[in-house]
Amino acid sequence: MRDLEIILGLLLVATLVQPIARRLDIPVAIAQVVCGLALSLIPFVRDLQFDPDITFTLFVPPLLFWAATTGSLRDVRRNARPILLLAVVLVLVTTGVVAVIAYAVAPRVSWASAFVIGAIVAPPDADVTTSIARRLGVPPRLVTILEGETLLNDTAAFVTYRMAVRAAVIGTFSLPSAAVQFLAIGASGVIVGLAVGWLIAQFVRLRADSIGEVTITLLAPFVAYLAAERLGASGVLAVITAGFSLSRFAPRVLSARTRVRARNVWETVTFLIGALVFTLIGVQLGRFAPMLWRSGEPWLVRATLYVSAAVIAVRLVWVFATTYLARRLGDDPLPSWRAVAVLGWAGLRGGDTLVMVLAVPYRTAAGAPFPGRDTVVAVGLGVIFITLVLQGLTLRPLIRGLALPHDDMVEIEERKARLEAEGAAKRRLEEIIRRQRLPRDVVDYLRAQIRLRTRLDLDDIAHLGGHDGQTTEDVVREAEQELRDAARQAVIRMRDDNVIGQEALRRIQYDLDLDEVRSVDESLAGARTSAESPPKS
Repeated sequence: MRDLEIILGLLLVATLVQPIARRLDIPVAIAQVVCGLALSLIPFVRDLQFDPDITFTLFVPPLLFWAATTGSLRDVRRNARPILLLAVVLVLVTTGVVAVIAYAVAPRVSWASAFVIGAIVAPPDADVTTSIARRLGVPPRLVTILEGETLLNDTAAFVTYRMAVRAAVIGTFSLPSAAVQFLAIGASGVIVGLAVGWLIAQFVRLRADSIGEVTITLLAPFVAYLAAERLGASGVLAVITAGFSLSRFAPRVLSARTRVRARNVWETVTFLIGALVFTLIGVQLGRFAPMLWRSGEPWLVRATLYVSAAVIAVRLVWVFATTYLARRLGDDPLPSWRAVAVLGWAGLRGGDTLVMVLAVPYRTAAGAPFPGRDTVVAVGLGVIFITLVLQGLTLRPLIRGLALPHDDMVEIEERKARLEAEGAAKRRLEEIIRRQRLPRDVVDYLRAQIRLRTRLDLDDIAHLGGHDGQTTEDVVREAEQELRDAARQAVIRMRDDNVIGQEALRRIQYDLDLDEVRSVDESLAGARTSAESPPKS
């Protein structure tokens, strides 16, 4: 019970940190890590223990599932080559380079333990990076590559990690067997994910209410992960595949009410999980920090610095080398060197590395202590701290300083989709008019609604006294909000006067709230479009 109280307290503090971080213009996740470091000074917080397997099962599947559900499968396919080069090949390359360096600079580390260190620090955690990138309006392709890397590098990293730990615990390793196992685990994970996605679709077709459908989406990542792990498959790939499957059929079969409710629930859940993960990273860093400064062992700090430098340098060299080599070998357009620099600097280590650090066993199969476990744990945590602080705090100034060129692909696609939606709605309206005799004022109203819902976003409004910077959309949104507020206040007065009950108020208010959420989302989308668009000459 005490641990639960501590966790709830950490969640509260991590939530309170958010507005402070935004006011100071620093990434929220890094602020939560620093907060965790401060909280680690409290003895009962520092002594909080977590089972690594349970922690990974509770935290990672929902984060990956939501990322896959909201991601673009089309864009991932288009950028498959850079994503695979980063998520699979770079993870393996980083593991090997770090293993060599760790073995050379850490006298108490065996080759097997050195490869464990390499596997632990190989996968970056792009949650911080993508949140910063989105807020600063970097090119969508860069965000897609970072998200795709995060989705897929877990499989490569965890399989490599398990192979390295197995070699350290048992003392044997077979490269051909590892390669076959890697492919089998990945393929079977995809199959399990497709099966879970199909089951979700069948449940939705039963026409459950929106609460039941949202609950199924919350359970789906855990079902996919646990089923895959029980069958010896990749739970990570199963979760990602199930998420992509849901993203394909959800727009067709889920109701608007379910989609609104699911979005609100999932955004809250992912925020809470992310807040707890980054706060726990800070707590664990504070807990194990003394290991880096033990008297008589300065080589431990040196090893941490060397490994951190290798992790950063390998990614930078790899990103630039593969980008320009791919351009020479194929017909891919050459990206801006500034975008490549941001991609290379975006290798922050976070939750995945922490989970693997905590999962390092204490003893081998023979009962002997795990070779160099203290060094493995200390170096892994040190790399998390250095990359989060050094790269995390400099990433936003770097993006702003490089002034990445604007990519208006999303805006072009949005305009195209709006025009197509308008045309489809107009054609259907003409069919309705022919089928049913509607009053002229109703027809005019429906035609006006079509325009408002599909095209109202760019035209400036003319004012007799001059232009004040408002668009037609701004004026309409304000008018709609005033109408909603008037309707809401009228219904509340009826409740206060005992004319209606609380249930009637709740139903009407929910419909008004849904309409307001829709309006706010469209307004924010328009604001992002304007902010990301280059100024007109």
